[in-house]
Amino acid sequence: MEKKKNALIVEGGGQRGVFSFGITDTFIKKNYDPFDIYIGVSNGVAVLYWYLIREQDNNLDKMLYAASGEYFSYKNIFNGKDIFNVHQMYKDGEKIFKPNLEKIKDNLNEKKYISVVTDAAEANAEYYSFGDKEWTQKMIASGTLPILVRTPSLINGRRKFDGGITDPLPVEKAYEMGAKKIIVIRTYEKEFRRKLKLENYIGALLSRKYPKLRKALLEHDKTYNRALDFMNNPPKDCEIIQLCPPKKLKSKRDSKNIETLRGDYSLGKRVAEEYLDFLKV
Repeated sequence: MEKKKNALIVEGGGQRGVFSFGITDTFIKKNYDPFDIYIGVSNGVAVLYWYLIREQDNNLDKMLYAASGEYFSYKNIFNGKDIFNVHQMYKDGEKIFKPNLEKIKDNLNEKKYISVVTDAAEANAEYYSFGDKEWTQKMIASGTLPILVRTPSLINGRRKFDGGITDPLPVEKAYEMGAKKIIVIRTYEKEFRRKLKLENYIGALLSRKYPKLRKALLEHDKTYNRALDFMNNPPKDCEIIQLCPPKKLKSKRDSKNIETLRGDYSLGKRVAEEYLDFLKV
């Protein structure tokens, strides 16, 4: 009989990912890792990166470092530069934090660690497994948002964008891969339903070169909410657990306030501890 697989999915959300780090740091501390499949979207890929390295000492520092005004500036909208300089942030971060990819390989063994990316031309979700070449580029591609990031993210010569555009909560993908128990770390409260935002319309306007991507941006609310419907009404042979903030996080995608980020990180730790205590009952 085939072993039932467990999956861990981490939603994106920019600096809101500090909440996700609080959860995974607690999982590391409590030696909790029953998972066979790990799927990250946007910043969620980076959260899983450090979870699989099993580093917990300075993950909050990584988010505070990412909050530096050096990497995020709306002033750049007027000079054609990246508003969010994700390429430089990852390059500098590797020098500062020195990730050990061999630890990921050892901890994965036969397991799957996946980055979700959106192809610009076809506007379909692509799923890259760790072990493919140029992993950092695939992590960056998963967080390359239209408008905010103007420097192209290229994989095999094709332009890629944020995986959250086409598969923001890849629960169906995990189920297709055989996962029967799926834990989803969310950066929104459980009651949240997606509505189109101004950035979707602006992104669509600036993506006229890619008509399918433009359509995907204008249908992002439907894409997101379909995933929510799947999570709230999963197949009978599948259990889906959502680890969500109990209320809207104070952190936003571009938050720089250190105390706000620290508070949401602590909230993530509390949510994880409550979940692990529940498992003991």
